[in-house]
Amino acid sequence: MSDYASNKPVGALIWDLPTRLFHWALVLCVTGAFFSQWFYERIPFLVHEIFGVSALVLIAFRLAWGFIGSRYARFSAFLRGPAETLAYVRAVFRRAPPKVIGHTPTGGWMIVALLLLVGTQASLGLFSNDDTDSAGFFYGWVSHATSKQLTELHEVIGDLLLIAIGIHVVAVVVYKFVLREDLIRTLWTGRNADAPVSVSIPSQQIITAILLLALFAGAILWLIKIAPAIPNVLM
Repeated sequence: MSDYASNKPVGALIWDLPTRLFHWALVLCVTGAFFSQWFYERIPFLVHEIFGVSALVLIAFRLAWGFIGSRYARFSAFLRGPAETLAYVRAVFRRAPPKVIGHTPTGGWMIVALLLLVGTQASLGLFSNDDTDSAGFFYGWVSHATSKQLTELHEVIGDLLLIAIGIHVVAVVVYKFVLREDLIRTLWTGRNADAPVSVSIPSQQIITAILLLALFAGAILWLIKIAPAIPNVLM
């Protein structure tokens, strides 16, 4: 058993640790944000804000990582044009999609959609209020009427985000049980068992990721700290 295990190919390392940690941390933040909103009577609003701000930091990091991260984490590695994306969709319906290292064409566009939806949702939350004693950190930057409009949009984007997440989950299940590709395991271990080790990423750029995440976290937290004074400076 041990000899077999030692000789078993592990595949190529395609997802660096920062990309994997980002994914699961964002899942936690989005889940926490929704649950803290649904059970707002039992959960302090600050918890909702913490999840939202954390998601915003993660989104800022991932957008930057899409340009300076490891090979398969970059947008240039997985964003495809309409023709190639449609051809891939047709192949999926024939249950014969080509093997892809990294994100598939459809998966790549879903990643972009989720990044935009979560980023927009978290940003709008900074300006929102509930007409009682809870308001986003940037509530004072806009009028109450504008805040209400942004709050309504925040709710609409939340519904769209739930739909997108549902589609994403269904796609993962289809790949697992119909197309026989375990996307969750790949994103957990970072390795694509069907890809040769020769295409593995040379470095996970962990130090770069830590510095980048610290930069965005510091910038956003600093902005939140000085947020109450901004309207007075601008007036």
